[in-house]
Amino acid sequence: MSIGPTTTWFIVARAVHFGACLLFFGMYAFDRVVLLASGRKDDEVGTNWTDGVGLFSLILLPVILISGIAWFLLVALTMSDGLLQWKVLKTVWSQTEFGAVWKLRLCLWFVAVAVTAFPQFAVRFKKMIWLPFFVSGALVASLAWAGHGQEDSRWHLGADVLHLLVAGFWPAGLLALALWLRIVRKGSGLHTNELTAAVVRRFSVMSLAGVALLAVTGFVDAWYLVGSFTNLFRDNYGRWLLVKVVLFVITIGFGAVNLLRLKPRLELPPLDAAAMAQLRRNIRAEICLTTFVIIVVAILGVLPPPGH
Repeated sequence: MSIGPTTTWFIVARAVHFGACLLFFGMYAFDRVVLLASGRKDDEVGTNWTDGVGLFSLILLPVILISGIAWFLLVALTMSDGLLQWKVLKTVWSQTEFGAVWKLRLCLWFVAVAVTAFPQFAVRFKKMIWLPFFVSGALVASLAWAGHGQEDSRWHLGADVLHLLVAGFWPAGLLALALWLRIVRKGSGLHTNELTAAVVRRFSVMSLAGVALLAVTGFVDAWYLVGSFTNLFRDNYGRWLLVKVVLFVITIGFGAVNLLRLKPRLELPPLDAAAMAQLRRNIRAEICLTTFVIIVVAILGVLPPPGH
């Protein structure tokens, strides 16, 4: 497959859109499943964290919209032999499964804007605090219908949905953890130290479960798309999948250090500053590796799988 300008921009649009959607969900997944359950309080750290989530949402939502529009236009461009026409756009929007998926995702985007732009409703109605979590999760899960998974069985599609949602918790949730650790450095007191230990402990457990689920659902995906073990080495799609696996394994290595070496040190009072500094460095490395994984996923999306 030749990599022309259209394909290159297609990869860029997919990578940005995937990354923005995963980060958007990861912020709320971390806030609701990790931080809230660990005993978050409405102190200075909590207020700064809430403001940080709001700022990231303000950045990510326009990125999701613009990259999604770019993705749609590039799909229409490939269907019209490089000449973008209104008739083709209308056909893709109204008469294709891809258009139907993008209509649904656009509706989810508008709902996401509504529930994140008016946080006072979540304060007034406590049950609505989970709305951004579920809406951002639906936005991520719907990406499965824009990939290779929807071309096969429901088992494959279900595995893709689960794979995307778990990736929103880990590794996408690493950026949320990094942001929270940055904010908590400005705080002080026993409660802050106890909360830090509880958050790291809960995030480590979530990451461990995430690694297992990503491995299982990734294997299901490879089973349908690669076809045979030899295709991992002789096919372009298979080789890029191997790159993804290698990056994933390296990321797991950093996570293992965090879990086995740093987490026990952080649970002992007083808070170990050296361990915390090492944890922040490891998280930054994991975030960089995750960025490369997302780029590889975007490349895989434009390559024909040998299993098909």
